[in-house]
Amino acid sequence: MIGKGNPREYERALTELSLRDPVRRGSAAATVGVFGSDKDVPRLKTLVNDEAEVVRVSAFYALALLGDKGAIEKLFPFVGHTREQYRKLALTALEGATRLNHGGPHGDEEACKKAQEAWKTWWEANKAGLAWDKQKKQWVAKS
Repeated sequence: MIGKGNPREYERALTELSLRDPVRRGSAAATVGVFGSDKDVPRLKTLVNDEAEVVRVSAFYALALLGDKGAIEKLFPFVGHTREQYRKLALTALEGATRLNHGGPHGDEEACKKAQEAWKTWWEANKAGLAWDKQKKQWVAKS
């Protein structure tokens, strides 16, 4: 089952994952992350080694929003990235998947470098006690 949103947009995004244009592939991956489900994870995982960095960061963004624990850690380098677009994707995914905010704003590169360390520290301290809640689409404390 796909998430809330336009099913046509989700279907178009699935098709665009195969396009040659890396910007459109990246945008499609992000869309799948927002509207997709865990059934999309295998397809998105094929994009994490894409030659285009925009596709890779978008794939990690999507995977994080779909509950892939490994994607969370892969986003940390992008929180402190020199490109604002990548910082925004990384922070949006981390904040969306945890409902936490460890800094920003994404436009301030120095603040993002501090946020990068805060996210790493928080994740290392808490990841063992977290479980993915499919209904809420977020990491929650294990009960």
